[in-house]
Amino acid sequence: MAGLEVGWTRLVEACHRHGFPVRMDPPAPDAPPPGTQWLGAPLDPMLAGLYARTGRATLGDFVLYRPGSGADGALDVNAWMRGQGLTPFPACVLFGQVANLEYYYGVVPGLADAQGVQPVLYIDVQEEPHVVPVASSMEWLFTQLAQFMDLLPEQPDFVPGRCSTVMFPFAAAEPIAQDRPLVDMMRAGRFDGLVTRDEESQQWMQQVLDASGRP
Repeated sequence: MAGLEVGWTRLVEACHRHGFPVRMDPPAPDAPPPGTQWLGAPLDPMLAGLYARTGRATLGDFVLYRPGSGADGALDVNAWMRGQGLTPFPACVLFGQVANLEYYYGVVPGLADAQGVQPVLYIDVQEEPHVVPVASSMEWLFTQLAQFMDLLPEQPDFVPGRCSTVMFPFAAAEPIAQDRPLVDMMRAGRFDGLVTRDEESQQWMQQVLDASGRP
């Protein structure tokens, strides 16, 4: 899965461990192959590897879109969101969201590394827009989500079997700061023009930088 095996497996295991929903459909016949242009940009190799393994998937409250068209298809979701004319949708490829909420995850083709791996944005348009970088790759994202899910049973309002990652990533600055490539990109201003300038987003980004321990 182009380096994605560990993070995805950890996420699946975390869901099983805590009784969170797990559903993975078979790979879609129209899944985009590695090395192709998809949605107007080079396909992220990790996303290609994931689509070779599964179609639509639900892990906890994270929903992976099907690669095709339809209500849960990445093609239609991206077309709809890009049509709203809001930053950063034209610059990213949405691949999933928090179930039943307008909290999206998307890779950024324009910021791909030498291997074509693309960083991930978290995009909240439920009320006021919040856009922040959350991972240097899908591998890192799934690893962080798995770690976050492992902490949920410690919360006082936790209900067994019910997963809620609505506080991610804003309650996870320190773990996310372990993603060194992400921190380096943030310090270099690579996400300028994509992140929102609201106080909450900017404070969170500074928390990540401070927690990284790098000057």
